[in-house]
Amino acid sequence: MIEKITAVIADVDGTINVKGSKPLPRTLAAMEELHRRGILFGTASGRPLDHRSLDKAHEWGLSFEFDLAIGMNGGDLWDRDHEGIEHIMLLDKDCVAEIVNFMWPLDCNVIVYENAYDHVLVKRRDQHLEDSVIRNNSIWEYSTPEEMSAQDTGKIEIQYNAEKPGVEEEIMRVVAAHPSPRWSSVRTFPGTVEFMTPGLDKGVGLRRYAERNNIPVGEILAIGDMDNDIPMIAAAGWGVCMANGCDEAKAVADAITEYGVLEDGFGRYFEDHVL
Repeated sequence: MIEKITAVIADVDGTINVKGSKPLPRTLAAMEELHRRGILFGTASGRPLDHRSLDKAHEWGLSFEFDLAIGMNGGDLWDRDHEGIEHIMLLDKDCVAEIVNFMWPLDCNVIVYENAYDHVLVKRRDQHLEDSVIRNNSIWEYSTPEEMSAQDTGKIEIQYNAEKPGVEEEIMRVVAAHPSPRWSSVRTFPGTVEFMTPGLDKGVGLRRYAERNNIPVGEILAIGDMDNDIPMIAAAGWGVCMANGCDEAKAVADAITEYGVLEDGFGRYFEDHVL
């Protein structure tokens, strides 16, 4: 464990909570205690940043507001000492057009966030989208590949039914068949693949936050569970992977929690090893 923890940056889904649910009591208590001790706290997710992300602290019933938030897998950055949301390494619209067109024929939804959750362009309406509308109160409209590629964007999100026979295999086959130095792809959740600018990841967002706030990266603790958390876990002074995390994230972590997200693993880890 590092000697000094100035900031804690945590993934959301699968780490702080189960997707769409409120964090469990010990996790909420741990976040409150971190704040009480003057340790900066914020989240890092694949979601675009807007008021919905920044209001999570209030939604969860915390007594404080986040000190920072990283979104779009590192492409969006907000902290309380700087005005507005900084957008980092947007995906060029020509790349957007190419990716959207080769993914469009597959059994999946193609999603581009034109203005965070206030204007979401989608290929189709499916259960993933319905769930997003419920969780995020997102405002969406049907779109075409031409409309989706009209401007640069933070990411392209591909959602599909991972339990439907053959769908995931076909999705991943097509993704693997279209490598390019102009984009990268990562699994961020079961049934979700995201395309971004190469080199963009949560580690980029973490380092950018540290740089503009003069915080040594070695004094930051990061915790996550999935592929898209690996660069953040590796970049932090102390990186933690949840017990329910993927093997690849566990392999780069300095520590693995004893319990998973369903067992209040975040809260228990901080109780036992930090607080």
